[in-house]
Amino acid sequence: MRVNAIVIHEMTNDSIPDYELYDCGGGRRLERFGKTIVNRPCVAAFWPRFGEIDEWKDLDAYYRRNEDEPGKWVKEAKFPTPWQIKIDKITIELRPSSNSQVGIFPEQLPNWRWMTEKIKEAKRPLKILNLFAYTGVATLMASAAAKEVEVCHVDGAKSAVNWARRNAELSDLSENHIRWIVDDVMKFVEREIKRGKKYDGIILDPPAFGRGPGGSWKLERDLPKLMDLIAQILVDDPCFVILSCHALEVSTEDLQFELNRLPNFKEKNAEAINLTIPASKGNELPASICGRISG
Repeated sequence: MRVNAIVIHEMTNDSIPDYELYDCGGGRRLERFGKTIVNRPCVAAFWPRFGEIDEWKDLDAYYRRNEDEPGKWVKEAKFPTPWQIKIDKITIELRPSSNSQVGIFPEQLPNWRWMTEKIKEAKRPLKILNLFAYTGVATLMASAAAKEVEVCHVDGAKSAVNWARRNAELSDLSENHIRWIVDDVMKFVEREIKRGKKYDGIILDPPAFGRGPGGSWKLERDLPKLMDLIAQILVDDPCFVILSCHALEVSTEDLQFELNRLPNFKEKNAEAINLTIPASKGNELPASICGRISG
């Protein structure tokens, strides 16, 4: 049975000193990563820009997206080498990707810090599984939270896993207990069930659509199947599960419903969250939706 969502806006302007959202609107977002000011697409920002903000003109990099050709960073774009930012105790290397991403989703910071606190509060060895793990910020935050934590990092793209391993080196965490896996998420979880593996905490940030080693992924179709599998690899007394996404077809209530279906949490209530990035000069950005549940 679906329950009402508890909508929470989290993140403050000074949450990550190396990151700042200036404004968003007109299908664009204007951000600072370190000292680099970036103007890139944002479909969710369909409202007008806040107003005349100097950084809309005084920027370092612009990503152009046209209907008739693939999007790309304009050749005048200036990116530092190396391009790195600090998030709490870890260091992340940023890179301008062909799809306009740079290697981090800042709105996830409240989840990373919530997870860190849950790991510390557990005061016992934990095994954490990070699925659709991308460049590994959540993996590294979990690994840095306590010495006895083991983390399994899974992503279907070898390039993303290699990027995450690079971030582990930069963060002095490469010797920690981290398994780096390139695999289709659904097939990996199915094999873990057959192997009898169990996890205390699970992080999921699936895409709306995707194609990996195991075939195509569609969130609306495949998420319920995945959550059925998640229930089978959770320990009987789990620490937490985080489930987030950017899909317009899915609501916070949907994510909350999927988490409340997990029998492992013994009828604990999941919370539903809107992850919103505040702006220093203009419009805030509702960037992602999320559900969380803890033991």
